[in-house]
Amino acid sequence: MNDQLQTLEGYRKKVTATFKWALVLVVGGLPLVFIGLGLLYVVCFLAGIVLLVFVRSKREGDYKEYFKDTFVRSLLQNMIPGSDYEPKNGFPKEFIRGTGLMLMGSIYNSEDYIKGTYNGVAFERADVVIEDESTDSDGNTTTTTYLRGRWMVFESNKDFSADLQIVQKGFGYANRRKSIFVKKVDRRHEFQTEDEEFNKKFQCLCQNESEAFYLLTPGIMQGLMKLAAEADGKIMVGFVDNRLHVVVNSRKDSLEPPIFRAFSEKDFEEVKREFYAITSFVETVNLDRKIFK
Repeated sequence: MNDQLQTLEGYRKKVTATFKWALVLVVGGLPLVFIGLGLLYVVCFLAGIVLLVFVRSKREGDYKEYFKDTFVRSLLQNMIPGSDYEPKNGFPKEFIRGTGLMLMGSIYNSEDYIKGTYNGVAFERADVVIEDESTDSDGNTTTTTYLRGRWMVFESNKDFSADLQIVQKGFGYANRRKSIFVKKVDRRHEFQTEDEEFNKKFQCLCQNESEAFYLLTPGIMQGLMKLAAEADGKIMVGFVDNRLHVVVNSRKDSLEPPIFRAFSEKDFEEVKREFYAITSFVETVNLDRKIFK
């Protein structure tokens, strides 16, 4: 482990060295202008830009690749043996759109895809970023982030046709589909559970209440309360096409190493948190085998 940490730190220092040399060339070369060597400064400036844009990009890519292939993959196999990890892949945009759970905006990206089975429950997860870019009448562009976090999918062994959506209070940009302008066949309506504490934390929407109560078992509700308490962001859950979708809006990119400081024990715990979000939820909801395989 120590050898791997030293190698990782070596990659990181190459990235930061690129920033430093670019800064020296671009800023440190300014006095050349005042002594009549403006053309030489142009050369220094261009060299600094090349370092900052191209060399830094290559070195940062090598650094992140080593981090993910060495630390993330190894830790994942220790916590969830047999799982597959594809750092550069994610959920297709149409897959997320097809759930009908989120407003989709105009910009989409997904990476750090993981697929596996834990305690007999098949799962998938990936980082998902959804943003919307708009331009006003003056030509000013604004980007609004709808979601930046993890999207987890758990296989269910129950068949259900209608869908159920559970949104933690404070989770923004969920596609609740309860407007009168939504087709009746797709429209959801709000309902209350018998658990007052659960109702205080979550808004529940469905198309069929009988089916919703069939799916929203005490084990599931307990798991959602536990996940909400431990998660690093607001959560949303949806039962769609025999799958349970769990979304955590952490407002950050996970499984990414720090650039301007050494990898620490706290960073190591952050990586473990990503996988614990899967294992902890499965262990809790597995109390009710009626839902999951």
